[in-house]
Amino acid sequence: MLVIREPELRAIVPMTDAIDAVADAFASVSSGAADQPARIGTSDGAALAMLATRRSTDGERGGTVCKVVGVSAANRRLGIPSVNAFVLWLAPETAAPSMILDGTALTALRTGAASGLATRLLASPDARTLAMIGAGGQAADQIRAVCAVRPIEIVRIASRSGASAERLAGQLAGELPGIAFEPCGSGDDAVRGADVVSCATDAVSPVFDASSVEGRVHVNAVGSYRPEMRELPTELLRRAELVVVDEVGAALAEAGELIAAVDGDPGFAETLLELGELVARPPAAPRGVTVFKSVGIAMQDWAVCKLVETRVRDGGLPGGVEPVELDLVGAPG
Repeated sequence: MLVIREPELRAIVPMTDAIDAVADAFASVSSGAADQPARIGTSDGAALAMLATRRSTDGERGGTVCKVVGVSAANRRLGIPSVNAFVLWLAPETAAPSMILDGTALTALRTGAASGLATRLLASPDARTLAMIGAGGQAADQIRAVCAVRPIEIVRIASRSGASAERLAGQLAGELPGIAFEPCGSGDDAVRGADVVSCATDAVSPVFDASSVEGRVHVNAVGSYRPEMRELPTELLRRAELVVVDEVGAALAEAGELIAAVDGDPGFAETLLELGELVARPPAAPRGVTVFKSVGIAMQDWAVCKLVETRVRDGGLPGGVEPVELDLVGAPG
């Protein structure tokens, strides 16, 4: 069984390739080809588990992904990510575990890739300014993904801790040359005049005011995944030209801002579109606000794992990837 750590994962799957992989995954969800049971979790949201596979037209399995996630906001005080996970890949031929991957890195990569895909489909082609709300473990890949699909020149970063925004700006300045990084004092300061807005927080109330968003703006929101969590103002959702989700059922059950919007207007749920629908039928160029609200689905993990499996099989192991000799087939117990 192979152990794929973060450096190897990023060497095998660059962000642009991850975006293309999740595009295929979202299309599978909307077409009915995906098989992903509803996510399960503890009542406090501290532990989550997800499964997914995809079947071909002849019924053959394409491998199965199983992810276990632990979430603790208190980890920030310890200097470690608030979201930690591991991912197990079951080989398509035998259903035996064949890879274990750093699920924390994979989650950040595939979540960023989903926002990159939505931005590629919905944001203005000449978008130059990105507002990033949140500077935690998901933020860097949110920025990388948007910059991969649009000619971003300025990234404004706002966080509850100004120090974390400063750190993230310093981290990415060398990685993304030619882009100016500007820490901001508030979400509204970051959002005003931005062409793209990305939110990755654990907020329970909106992180900016709807009035700060004007003109053609695309908004990604990936932080909230429980009914009591909210990043986006209801007013913004209701005046958006398009509100797109990863999967309608999951989003309406888990996304606090969508639940709030539906509570005030039951017909709002009927306006939601799935990202996979837009992959199959790209929309006409929007003129106003568009929103991508993601709670995360297991097929995103499946798509990246499948790409890793294919590339390792076809090209061999990149430097540093070491096989772990665990014979799990037929092991006692």
